[in-house]
Amino acid sequence: MMHKKIWQNSITTFLLFMTGCTNAMSKSTTKFEWEATESAPKHYPMEIIKGTLIFQGEAEKGLYIPSGGTLTAGWGRAISAHSSGDNPLPLPDRLKIIFFSYGEKQFYKGEFELPYEKILTLFREGVAANKENPTYRRIMVGVAPGGAVAVWVKGVQTTEVFFGEAQKVVLNPGVAFGLPFESEEQKDAYLAKQLVNVLNQEELDSLKKDGIPFGLWSRYRNLYQWIPTFTDGHSSEQYSVISINGENKRVNSFTNKEELNEMRPVPINIGFHTMMNGEKYVYIVNFDEVEMMEAFEKLGANRQMVRIEFDPQLPRSHTKIRLYNDKESIELKKFKIKD
Repeated sequence: MMHKKIWQNSITTFLLFMTGCTNAMSKSTTKFEWEATESAPKHYPMEIIKGTLIFQGEAEKGLYIPSGGTLTAGWGRAISAHSSGDNPLPLPDRLKIIFFSYGEKQFYKGEFELPYEKILTLFREGVAANKENPTYRRIMVGVAPGGAVAVWVKGVQTTEVFFGEAQKVVLNPGVAFGLPFESEEQKDAYLAKQLVNVLNQEELDSLKKDGIPFGLWSRYRNLYQWIPTFTDGHSSEQYSVISINGENKRVNSFTNKEELNEMRPVPINIGFHTMMNGEKYVYIVNFDEVEMMEAFEKLGANRQMVRIEFDPQLPRSHTKIRLYNDKESIELKKFKIKD
């Protein structure tokens, strides 16, 4: 019995030691297994010509961002990836990038300092939370018309760490795209074809009629004080939230003081579960971007609390949703819920 007890105590001590080592390693390590990926708006095609996330302390060495191809996946949505494989790499402290906006027929170029300490802290916290499946595994670079550039760390959740603006630059399209255009007409025909290949007729008509909403991606970053609420008889203890600025996270509740006072971007998708007729049902609500932004800009001015009230129904498509503050209310008409 004595030998068994000693053995058990030794194992316990070893496990505690290893746990302490893991925490210590997660707090001191500066290299991680991560991938570089890219993002662009859905209705305004972009192309990355060349981009590199430059390792901390290096002059030029880094992990390149996937380039080539017309990008339209959606703001904050990853498209492809350049992996470091199983080799841990330093995190970046700079970004160099050249990209093209098809809607403007314009090249942009930028070099930016990235918040290295913030990125490092997020990766360390992600490893400390789950070493086998860290919170963050990718660094995503988004490009948009007007030169907008965003950087997120991405994995189980997505967190924006940088937003900046690249400058217009004149480049030879034939050299940039690696295509030997023989005339201006041939170049223009190529650019027009790329738009037709990735946009439907409604999107093409909208781009021609309304142009590009410059500054939109900066507006995405505006923060508001908001919480979800329910009509009588309904509640939820956990939510998944995708924000209009590309961030996403899980929230266990919106009840403690910190969560009530937190300023957040406009949500574009909220998932929750609630009881209906004695059974648990999951609701995934996709909001209309324009309707939500206009409602928040009206109701959430001057840091007014905005409440998103859900009235869950079956079938789910009969659900009603309104946004309100202390003075007025707006019923949403354009959201979608799949049954």
